[in-house]
Amino acid sequence: MSNIRIVTDSTADLTPELVERYGIKVVPLEVLVEGKAYKDKIDISNDEYYKLLQSAKELPTTSQPSPAAFAEAYRELAAEDAEHIISIHISSELSGTYQSSVLAAGLVDGAVKVYNFDSRTATMGLGLIVLSAARLVEEGLELNVILQRIEEIIQKTAIYFLLDSLDNLHKGGRIGKASHLFGSLLNIKPVLCLSDGVISAYEKVRGNKDNKALERLIAILAEKIDPDKKLYCTVGYCDNREIADYMVEKLKEKVQCDEFIYLQIGSVVATHIGMGAVGLAFYQLK
Repeated sequence: MSNIRIVTDSTADLTPELVERYGIKVVPLEVLVEGKAYKDKIDISNDEYYKLLQSAKELPTTSQPSPAAFAEAYRELAAEDAEHIISIHISSELSGTYQSSVLAAGLVDGAVKVYNFDSRTATMGLGLIVLSAARLVEEGLELNVILQRIEEIIQKTAIYFLLDSLDNLHKGGRIGKASHLFGSLLNIKPVLCLSDGVISAYEKVRGNKDNKALERLIAILAEKIDPDKKLYCTVGYCDNREIADYMVEKLKEKVQCDEFIYLQIGSVVATHIGMGAVGLAFYQLK
């Protein structure tokens, strides 16, 4: 295995197969539901958590990993002969996870070199960046080239998505620049984007019909994608895989992508966006 290893957090929403395939180390965040703590993707499955979330009397809370948890992960990789660790995490605007990873890097200084990245995104966007980094390592590129590419991919990665409701974003304080929409959605379905680390309203679709908003989301994605550049993308969904499948089938009619990677949104992100989310993260390089 390469002496360069990748670390991320559980909000990347990577499947177990992808984590194992690329030897990615995932440090979990936690969710607290009615007094009981669960480690994301370890103590509870996505589907089990969705049921808890929908029946909870109060909105669950989430917490970032401690610096000690990251330091332990880094030391474990150092014990496996890792000399360099690339640690990529959820936007610092949405969580303190990245800062914990930075503090942890100082705790292991001398044992292994850690390069910390604030992805400025989350869930399917973070997953896309992490997978891209892992594939660059697998290609055997030099460290400085990999680090430079990751910076470029972070800058280029975009997410556009739909939510059933803005309630959870508002309650959890993650609504960002879309706050002006809350309370005025009677006949509006917003297409949202995650830009420079914060959630914003990209466009307001009139007429409160999901299919109309979904068709507009698909159209926006097709407009944003340059057909002359290679497309890298991930598809995010919660409890609605069939809607994600529909979006992908429609996109295939409009854009060329070698692989649509599906990532199911886990407990931490689902807590803040609620059920029914669907979207696409993508980037294109020169």
